Amino acid sequence: MTTFFMNLLTISFVHGLESTYDKYLQINTNLTELFGEPIYKETERITSNSIVLDVDKNIRTQDSYTASGMLKGVGNVTDKSTFLTTFQREGNVTTSNGNGIFTTVDGEIATYIGQDLGMIDENGVEIFRGIQIFQTESNGKLSFLDNLIGLYEYKNWPDGKKTGMIWQWK
Repeated sequence: MTTFFMNLLTISFVHGLESTYDKYLQINTNLTELFGEPIYKETERITSNSIVLDVDKNIRTQDSYTASGMLKGVGNVTDKSTFLTTFQREGNVTTSNGNGIFTTVDGEIATYIGQDLGMIDENGVEIFRGIQIFQTESNGKLSFLDNLIGLYEYKNWPDGKKTGMIWQWK
């Protein structure tokens, strides 16, 4: 087990879940050092639909989400997406691919495709790290997203808290 996760477990045991959040936020800080400030910070996410597609070979699900967040230089946006996830029989690893749309309050739209690798850590936090490729025909606020490659990290905490950020790959 890595030193990081051993330290994280110690912090969780001694100081509780809030300190665990703080430690994970430090990981986001390290990503920000590499890629700059995130272009998107999720503020709320709900799962609107989850369907089990297969349980014979590998467990596969189709999950749809609606989220809201702050997009750099734009403000509030809505993110709607559907991802197909395959759960590996051995271990706690998933792979997902899907697509979605970002919309602004005044109706601009950008689409994306995404792919990620997911895992559940020792504290029960689901972590998804992946890539999104955006496209848009917008000439307005979302035009900077056209052909932009985003690196993302989304987390689902055991207590129901959800966080997500996207960094631009420059």
